[in-house]
Amino acid sequence: HESVDRMLKTHTPISETLSTRVDRFAKAYSSHVAKSWLGPEPRTWLLLSCAIVLIALAITANVHVRHSQLQIWKSENPATLIFDTPSFSTADAPYFLRQSAIALRDEQAAAFNSIRVFPNNIDILASDQPSGLRDAPLLSFLIASFADGNDPASLLAAGNRGLLFTSALTAMAVVICFGASGYWAQGAIAGLGGGLSAAYLMRSSIGRIDTDQLNLGFMYLMFGLVVFAGRASSRLLCFGWCVAAGLSANLFMWWYGKPELIVMAAIALAWLLACLQRRILTVLTGTAIFLALSGVTSFNPFTSTYLKDVLADASFIFPNTFQTITEIQSVSFSHILYNATGSVEMGLVCLTGLALFLIRHPVIAIAYGPLVAFGLLNFIIGNRAIFYSAPIMWFGAAFLMTTTARFIAANLSEVGYAPRRDQAATILAASIAMIVAWVNSPTDYVPRPSFPKPVLEGLASLKTTADPANSVVATWWDYGYASMLFNDLPTFHDGGSQTTPTTHFVATALLDADQVSSIGNLKFLSTQGHKGIAKESSLAGLQTQFRQALDATSPDLYVVVSGQMAGWISSISKIGNWDIETGTPITPRGNNTGPQIFYEPLNCRLAGYPQRLNCAGATFDLEQGLINGVPALSGWAHSQDGAVVRRESFGNDGDFALQIVQTDNRINVFFLHRQLFESTFNELYHLGQIDHPSISLHYDDYPHIRIYKVDGDPNG
Repeated sequence: HESVDRMLKTHTPISETLSTRVDRFAKAYSSHVAKSWLGPEPRTWLLLSCAIVLIALAITANVHVRHSQLQIWKSENPATLIFDTPSFSTADAPYFLRQSAIALRDEQAAAFNSIRVFPNNIDILASDQPSGLRDAPLLSFLIASFADGNDPASLLAAGNRGLLFTSALTAMAVVICFGASGYWAQGAIAGLGGGLSAAYLMRSSIGRIDTDQLNLGFMYLMFGLVVFAGRASSRLLCFGWCVAAGLSANLFMWWYGKPELIVMAAIALAWLLACLQRRILTVLTGTAIFLALSGVTSFNPFTSTYLKDVLADASFIFPNTFQTITEIQSVSFSHILYNATGSVEMGLVCLTGLALFLIRHPVIAIAYGPLVAFGLLNFIIGNRAIFYSAPIMWFGAAFLMTTTARFIAANLSEVGYAPRRDQAATILAASIAMIVAWVNSPTDYVPRPSFPKPVLEGLASLKTTADPANSVVATWWDYGYASMLFNDLPTFHDGGSQTTPTTHFVATALLDADQVSSIGNLKFLSTQGHKGIAKESSLAGLQTQFRQALDATSPDLYVVVSGQMAGWISSISKIGNWDIETGTPITPRGNNTGPQIFYEPLNCRLAGYPQRLNCAGATFDLEQGLINGVPALSGWAHSQDGAVVRRESFGNDGDFALQIVQTDNRINVFFLHRQLFESTFNELYHLGQIDHPSISLHYDDYPHIRIYKVDGDPNG
């Protein structure tokens, strides 16, 4: 170190001059903003006790809300249970649970991925690479460590219990983040308000067994350790905090695996070290320690699927399925404030507090900047990142409220600043801020399971009725992970592979008016997969391959259709109605909603049925196919409990259809486009109509779910 110091001393005139100027500017700035009431509170036993109480309240409140949700799921609503265990409220939960099951069975980690995106990953099982500790996500590893068994019920129970612990850890991590800058009480308020904000609570409630349950905690813990490093009183202590920050980042990479989040913290660390430690060697060494320990990998942010409108694959251009996911859609700025703080007005208070914090602590505020910027990422990658900004927004509100109270206390009399008044004002304002954060949080929110209980039971039934060595589940990607968890069968796509070409072709199979074409499509996917798609250079060539696949031997296909999928048909049609040669959407003739089609409910009077119907001011002539006298109906059908009662087709080549769906004594009437009316999905789900001998009804729990078996042997 002495030789390094000598080298620096011989080349310091310019650096000393710069450092002197920076010091002079900092002192001048501090003289204007370093008021007795503006800044960290004095460290007294009274304020420390207050902070400890508030921290305990923040942790307790976060755990209490989620524990209440769990009790409601257990006792008040049997629909939230599967195998007598609380279910899950995110489609990704079964992904982590399935990985936990594999770990408990001591199976090769590749066993899970080999049955995903069937048949494209079959070959990975041939790998002789031994399984490593980090082959499974950290969440799956933890669930496996605390589960009583490897069955879905035991894994679900462990996963939901874990949400209580991670909510406490998240609140504590938020406290550490802001406590690192000297604001422990305000950090407690941020932990409560951020942890219970609508933006985050909906992503970390009971059943939400996903990385989001601790993403917030890891992010804020990492930034807190970075601030500790920047404010360290010695170089050795600084490097110690850099080690701690790097190790937390390493765990974060195992937990979530997003290197861009680690890079944000690295930039914040370099900034703080440069501004507060002011030694080039310290900046370089500290940042290098952090990055080396973090395990961060290289990445190119400009290749992200979030930034693409279409996805090119081989000779074809497919739609970006991300555009159909609700949580990736952008929302307005006012909606951001509402989700993060409970109201637009409260959001403005939070931003005002953050502006005041920036004035008082510009260096640290800039380091915290990425936490605020996550809310703005809404306009790039959608609203799923808003929750990262919720705690710092509430920190801004707490800082403003305590600072205002201290200002008033300092100016109550001519005596000026009084320590007792300052402490009393801080405690009072922090307590009020805690109450405000609680009141503005949706503490009565109770999530709903991702999928209805009958759907999960239908998927689970395949475990005992399908041949695991010769079967594939064909359904929409949302059910992919759940299907694999409950029946161990291969699937075509899931929540992590919905951007592959498979998703488009499953959509076209569901929309196809010819069940024979649908079968050929799916059999081709089950035998040729993406390699078969890549061999063709035109849609006509692919369609020829589909027809040939109809007569080829394939695994048995289990086609799952459900009432929930009927609600997703708008997204399914947006993906299926697409020209993969030109990369443009296809609008069905006469459809005024573009490529999207859906079941539009009508309020109808059944007087006059089956000759006519009067619905919402329109008259439907069911004998001639007329709508208000215009020949616009291609046909209509009446189904009862999933079976056709009446069906009529007209020769007027109309673009629309009418469907009467009767379940028990309940009747619904839907207006729909002809494409949906004639689709394979509608015929199999609502009408129970089978048009090919290889198809048979395998499982029936209409209107919840139906599973059809397509015999893979053409001679069977």
